[in-house]
Amino acid sequence: MDKKKRKKKKLIMLIILLLIIIGGGTGAYFYFQKEEPQPEPKKIEVLDKIIGFEYSLEDRDTAVYKETFLELKKTLESDTFEDKTYAELLAKLFVIDLYTIDNKISKYDVGSQDFIYPEEKEKFTSKVMDTMYKLVEDNTTGTRRGELPIVKEVEVTKTEETTYKKGTTNLKGYQIDVFISYEKDLGYDKKITLTLVKEENKIYVVQTKTLDD
Repeated sequence: MDKKKRKKKKLIMLIILLLIIIGGGTGAYFYFQKEEPQPEPKKIEVLDKIIGFEYSLEDRDTAVYKETFLELKKTLESDTFEDKTYAELLAKLFVIDLYTIDNKISKYDVGSQDFIYPEEKEKFTSKVMDTMYKLVEDNTTGTRRGELPIVKEVEVTKTEETTYKKGTTNLKGYQIDVFISYEKDLGYDKKITLTLVKEENKIYVVQTKTLDD
């Protein structure tokens, strides 16, 4: 074999060797850089419903929410009940769900939407996402850090009958003031006034106002 052929053969062997080294190194890099499997998103389970009113109880709801929900269910399933009692329990559930942000998945997971007057729901949801839920980090996989509020108790401090003008109609309802206690005070609202109205057989929250200022 002449000198040129030997050089050519060595060059080919060298190129093959380099390709093997590069290929092996790349494979090893991606093997060790492979991400660890992420936990699957937790599914939300519905535990109970109030037939005819479209209110539901979920497994992620807090103990105080569950207690108040069952109280409302018992009230609405009785043969007779007062609208005032219905309104006060609904106001409590609304506040508990809205201000317990710790169990929400993201800023888009706005609480209390089942209790909002239908025509006000879109405006209400948008406002909450842009304000009190604005900085809520996604918690789809349960890895969120940081503290978020959990409502411990809601006390109704005042209830008055009222009317709310909706278009050309005056809807009868209640104005209810509440005081919120939290598991830990993180600076969220404590005094809220809610306006609730009755339409057909259901009561809705149509307006809220912070009284802390």
